[in-house]
Amino acid sequence: MSSLTVGDLVAMDQIGCTVVAGADGLDRPIVWAHASELDPWDWLGADELLMTAGLCVPAEEEAQSTFIERIHDSGLAGVIIGDGPTAPQLTSAMLATADSLNFPILRCSHTTPFTAIGRTVAMASQSVQVGRVARLSRLYERARSDVDPDTSLLARLSQELRYALHVVDVEYRSPVLPTESALSEKTIHSLAVRVSDALDRLPAHITLDESADYVVTAHALPTHRRCMLVMAGNPSIDIDAFALLHVRTLIGVEVEKVTREREHADVVGAALLQRILTGSVATEAVTPHLERLGLLGPEWSVACFTDDFLRETRTVIGDRAIPNVSTVFNGRAYLLFSVSRRAEIIEVLRDKISAIGVSPPATMLAQIPDSARQASWALDTARSTGEPVVYYATDAPLFLPRTASDAQRAADAILGKLIEYDQGHESDLVETLEVFLANNRSWSEAANRLGIHRQTLAFRLRKIESVTGRNLKTSSDIAILWLALRARAVARPDTEHELSDRESRPQTL
Repeated sequence: MSSLTVGDLVAMDQIGCTVVAGADGLDRPIVWAHASELDPWDWLGADELLMTAGLCVPAEEEAQSTFIERIHDSGLAGVIIGDGPTAPQLTSAMLATADSLNFPILRCSHTTPFTAIGRTVAMASQSVQVGRVARLSRLYERARSDVDPDTSLLARLSQELRYALHVVDVEYRSPVLPTESALSEKTIHSLAVRVSDALDRLPAHITLDESADYVVTAHALPTHRRCMLVMAGNPSIDIDAFALLHVRTLIGVEVEKVTREREHADVVGAALLQRILTGSVATEAVTPHLERLGLLGPEWSVACFTDDFLRETRTVIGDRAIPNVSTVFNGRAYLLFSVSRRAEIIEVLRDKISAIGVSPPATMLAQIPDSARQASWALDTARSTGEPVVYYATDAPLFLPRTASDAQRAADAILGKLIEYDQGHESDLVETLEVFLANNRSWSEAANRLGIHRQTLAFRLRKIESVTGRNLKTSSDIAILWLALRARAVARPDTEHELSDRESRPQTL
C-alpha cells in the first residue's frame, strides 16, 4: 500500500489543493489518481483518488449527496474537483454528507494540471522521480538561504531545466526578475496582448512560438502580481508537469519576496523624499540613506507626473533595478533619480505616462526642492502643449521664476495689496482672479465655479482692478496678473497646483 495519504497531498503547497469537506478522512491512503468525467464507481476502485472538472458531479442538492455516498461506498480515497466553469456549485448538503462519512473533498486551482497530481501520486514510490523532487527541494532550500547570491534564481533553474526562463508582469508588460539575457520586447508585447482580456484569471498555459527545434511557452504564476513564467528552449527536452509545478511555485515565491521588498523600499523612500522636499531633514542625515539606495549623486534629477501613474512607475522602474525614490507631494508624483539614469528612465516611462516634466540636474541636496518645482512647471507645460516629455531647462516657459524665493518676490510685488486686502476684509479676491483668468475670463463659467451671481463677480472684478491698479481688459495687465498668480502658486507649495487643476477642467468660452 502507498505511504501517500490525502493529507500528504494537501500539505504539498505546490499542488494547491484545499480541503472543503471530510477533513477527518485525510489519513486515507492513495494508491492511484485518475481523472474521469464518467460515473466514477464504474471506473475507479479502492484507495484511488478521483480528479474531475465537475462534469460528473450533479448540480442538484440531493443528487450531490447521493454522489458522495456512492463514491465513498466504492472505497475511493477522495475526490478533487477543479475550480473551472464546468464545476457546479457544491451544496451544503453535499459537504455535510462528506463530513459525516469522513470522505475528503478537495478543490484545486485550474492552473494545477491533473497530470501533475497524478504524477505526484505515482512518484511516491518511484526512486528516480523522487530524486528529481529532491533536486528541486534543494533548489527551494538554496533560494531560502540565498547561498549563491551571485547567481540569480532564474539562472539556476534555467541551468537545471535547460530552458531559458523569464518572468513577465503581463499587466505592465515588464520583466520582473533579472536574467542573463533579456526577453525580447516583441515577445513581451505578444504575451501581454494574448492575455489582455484574461488578467483576472490568467491562462494556465499558452504557446507563443513553436517550431521543430524551438518552443516558447508561458505559464501563470501564483503571485498577487499578474505574472507569467516564459520558457524558451528545445521541445525535445522534456519537462513533466510535476517538475513544472514545482518550478512555478518556487519562482512565484521569489517574485512575492522581491515584490514585498520593493514595496517596503518604496514606503521608506517616499518618507525620505517627503522630508527632502519639505526641507525638514539635514543633508548629513539624508546622505547615508541615499547611499544605501544607490542615490549618492553626484547629480540628481526629478521627474513629475500625475499621481495615478505612480504605482505603474514604481513597478517598471523597480523591475529594472534603477535606484530611485518617489512620493506624492501636493497632489503630484515625484521621482528622484541619478542624472546618469535619466535617459533610461524616460525611455521606459514615456510610453506609459501621458505627460512628464523633468528638472535640470541638481548638484546639491538643498537644490532638490527647487528641482521638484521645476519638474512640476515642466509638467504644466507638457499638459498644455500635449508633449509627452518636457525638460524644464529647454522646453519650459522662460517667464517663470527659477526658485521659490524668486516666485515669492514676484507674487508680493504684483499681488501683495490684493492679498493684504483679502486678509483685512476676509474676502476672496485672489481666488476670484484665479478662477476668472483660469477660465479664459468667461463670466458665466467663473461665476458658476465660484458659486456666486454674475453681478457679485462684476463687483469683485472692479474691486480687483481698484486694489491692484490693473485693467482686466488690457492684455499686458492680464499677462502680468496671470504670471504673478503662477509665481504665487510656486511660492506656496500647498496651493501649487490650484491653477493647473482649474486649467484641466472643462472651460466655457
